[in-house]
Amino acid sequence: MSDEALTRALADGGVIRMAGLLSLLMPASTGVGFGVKGLDGRYRLANREMERLLCRGASRLAGRSESDLLPAHLLALLARCDQRIIDGAPAAYEEVELPVGGRIRQCLWLKLPVLGADQELQSIASIIHQVAPSPEIPAMQQTLDRLRQANQELQQTVVELEQVAGTDKLTGAWNRRRIEECVRSEMDRLNRYEQPLSLLVVDIDHFKAINDQHGHGAGDQVLQAVTSLLQSRLRGTDALARWGGEEFVVVCPNTGRSTAALLAERLRGQIANADFPLIGQLTVSIGAAECSPGDTWEEWFQRADEALYRAKTGGRNQVQIAPEKTPTPDTQEYVVANFVQLVWHSAYECGNELVDRGHRQLFADANELLSAILCEREASRVDRIVDTLTADVLQHFADEEAVILAAGYPGAAEHVVLHRQLVTQARRLLDDYRAGKQGVGDVFQFLAYDVVTRHMLGADRAFFPYLRAHGAKPAGNREAPSA
Repeated sequence: MSDEALTRALADGGVIRMAGLLSLLMPASTGVGFGVKGLDGRYRLANREMERLLCRGASRLAGRSESDLLPAHLLALLARCDQRIIDGAPAAYEEVELPVGGRIRQCLWLKLPVLGADQELQSIASIIHQVAPSPEIPAMQQTLDRLRQANQELQQTVVELEQVAGTDKLTGAWNRRRIEECVRSEMDRLNRYEQPLSLLVVDIDHFKAINDQHGHGAGDQVLQAVTSLLQSRLRGTDALARWGGEEFVVVCPNTGRSTAALLAERLRGQIANADFPLIGQLTVSIGAAECSPGDTWEEWFQRADEALYRAKTGGRNQVQIAPEKTPTPDTQEYVVANFVQLVWHSAYECGNELVDRGHRQLFADANELLSAILCEREASRVDRIVDTLTADVLQHFADEEAVILAAGYPGAAEHVVLHRQLVTQARRLLDDYRAGKQGVGDVFQFLAYDVVTRHMLGADRAFFPYLRAHGAKPAGNREAPSA
């Protein structure tokens, strides 16, 4: 096969790609000219062979156009090539006769598109080689073989460079550039298909104090550990990025406001219960917002950031949800919206570490149960969550009774009776549930609302002032089970 036919075949088959053309920036001895011109027609770079073929003497090609150098009949041919590239062709070529060194040379002029990261045409590349006699065909074949190999290597390099360009060096999470590209795509999907989309902004509480007390090396380790924990707990469709400093952003596709609240609370609880080398424990504050149709990225992020601000100023270690722009009067949304109130708030604390930790654990358990119900998890998984929540209720009741009795709370006996009544009702309901007489919604309603929310925000608050006034310490050192 002649070099001309071979080049045609490679161009028509799309084998020669722009990435591989970089290997043509080689010494002039290869006999292959290579250059790239902008869409304004002026060349931006060229190798020596390209300048030898098109320019006279010591002239440089950069900044000049083909119209400055070639006769009109050649310009018409090359203009047709350019138009095919502009119209989206992977390659275009023409046989041309170029005056080189006082002689006319038969050449094959191949043009290819140079695409940007957005896949839009940025420049046009040219390859020119003289139609060589048959003895030189092996040399041309070697050049094209090198093109194929360079193409494979450079395509891999492009992938790696894209990964590096979109990744935070310290944590390995996405960086701002990468997450904003993801956001634009997801917001477009929201506007076209009305799929829900939510955003979490996560901020490590008192991070400056960690750096001041333990050094910036320890602070870096904390950022890496928090990143790893978040990545291991997020769903496969969620995207995590380090937004800057100690702040992270999570984009949650196909996720409404209520489910985002559940996810945020679960992340908050798991970080609060984790143990971090060098510093022990830490907490995070989270702001969440659902994207509304017509929102700009800046408006959406601002609403999530304002929710984070409320979480920070409200005492930290909590989740705050941005209000909906247009609430929907749907029955299921009403139930979920009420449940979102099971987000821990500093106002729920009594000041006793063991009691407060137990309450936070029950919040997390209840959130996990609702999430499993809404996501229609298999019955066995829902049953395990129900069993965990029940066991944690019993353990918390025992811990709480020990604390108020040790503190000498006058209403301790009556409070213990309330616990026994709730336990009796719970066991009866669970027996009916396992026998198929009650649905999981009834179990959730009782455990999440009657036991966790109403009892804690009602009867429990009667002893809160007493414990605060008497400074009661935790009874024992039992670790709360991880969420």
